Amino acid sequence: MLTPRPQDLRVALARYADARIEDDRLPTDATARAVEDAAYTLCVLTGTQDVPQAIALADSLLAQPATVRPAPRATDPQQGDNLQTA
Repeated sequence: MLTPRPQDLRVALARYADARIEDDRLPTDATARAVEDAAYTLCVLTGTQDVPQAIALADSLLAQPATVRPAPRATDPQQGDNLQTA
C-alpha cells in the first residue's frame, strides 16, 4: 500500500467528520450521500474496508514522525536540466 500524505489524511478525516456532524444535525439524502462519499474516500485512501479501520489507520499514520525529504535544488547536477531549448 502506498502511504497517503498526512495532508490528504487530515482532509479526508475532516471531511468525514463534517459530513457526519451535518447528517446527524439535519439528515437529508444529500447529507447521507456526503457521509457515504467521505467514508469511501477515507477507506480508499487508507486501503481499508470499513470506516472504523480507516480512522484507526489514519490516526496511526498521523501519529508517526514525518519523514522530510529536501526538495532538489535547481542547480543540483544530479537532477539534470529538464528544460530543453530549441
